[in-house]
Amino acid sequence: MARGHSLLVPYTDNPASLRGLELAFQLANGQKDARVHAVYVVEVDRRLPLDAELPEEFQRGERCLAQAEKIARDYKSKCEGDILQARDAGHAIVDEAVELGVEMIVMGVSRHSQESKVLDLGRTADYVLRHAPCEVVIVRDGAAT
Repeated sequence: MARGHSLLVPYTDNPASLRGLELAFQLANGQKDARVHAVYVVEVDRRLPLDAELPEEFQRGERCLAQAEKIARDYKSKCEGDILQARDAGHAIVDEAVELGVEMIVMGVSRHSQESKVLDLGRTADYVLRHAPCEVVIVRDGAAT
């Protein structure tokens, strides 16, 4: 990765997301100019106002971002974190990528059932792949769900 590049990592408390974050730090490779942005998206049910207070979700997001910062220190890197509140995580991730001008989005996705031969990334990853203004790297966890 060239110096000065930035990566966006949607981050939650699942193993696939952790793998995505770790890959982002590996790609940043301790370069002082490389930036890793971790975002935790709180999806707001359409029955609620978009700015509804969701303290449990925000606390979960704060824990996730604190964990991301700890992992960044382990990689001798820096991580900026944000909690986004949106109706749809995919839209929020793409909008954040545009706003920050990142060169890459690194997403962890969970492995879905092996019963179907069709790859199902889930609606969020599918949206990001279709609409991102930059490269998208998908990291799959190894556990079947």
